[in-house]
Amino acid sequence: MLGLHILLAVGLAAFADALSPLGVVAAFLVIYVALRLAIDLLGIRRYLRRLELGTTFTLWFVAEVFKASLDVARIVLGRKVAPQPAVIVLRLARPDDRIATLLGCLLTLTPGTMALEYLPQSGLMYIHAIDAKDAAAVEAGVRAIERRLLRWIDADAPPPPPQSPARPEGSTA
Repeated sequence: MLGLHILLAVGLAAFADALSPLGVVAAFLVIYVALRLAIDLLGIRRYLRRLELGTTFTLWFVAEVFKASLDVARIVLGRKVAPQPAVIVLRLARPDDRIATLLGCLLTLTPGTMALEYLPQSGLMYIHAIDAKDAAAVEAGVRAIERRLLRWIDADAPPPPPQSPARPEGSTA
């Protein structure tokens, strides 16, 4: 569906005589608005939800990479900054090789961190951080990436069944 969306955007940009990267992006947004208006008619709720979550994740991750780049520049260029590198071990929320690979790639793309190893049997990932004075902050950053990645991946998963309230002992239904 994304391929068709991009193809329609390129076609619309060419038709409007605006075949440039900015013109294709504008056409993509126009088609997105049209699809959003016809979401129930076309039955594309799942596609649009994943597109929205993917766009949100991408923009958030680019901002995180930019912030991490500034942190690394501060460490490298700072005169009185003494980094404390460390290897941090985290148990992933979902021990899946594919998700661990994606998370490892995202961590390695982020300046100052690098995924070293993943043990599928235990679901542990070893992560090197260039400055781990506060290991909890490093873990919180990794957990934020993992949480947002899983929300994007699980966008089309059915919601979990509602929990039934526990009945007190001795009560009858």
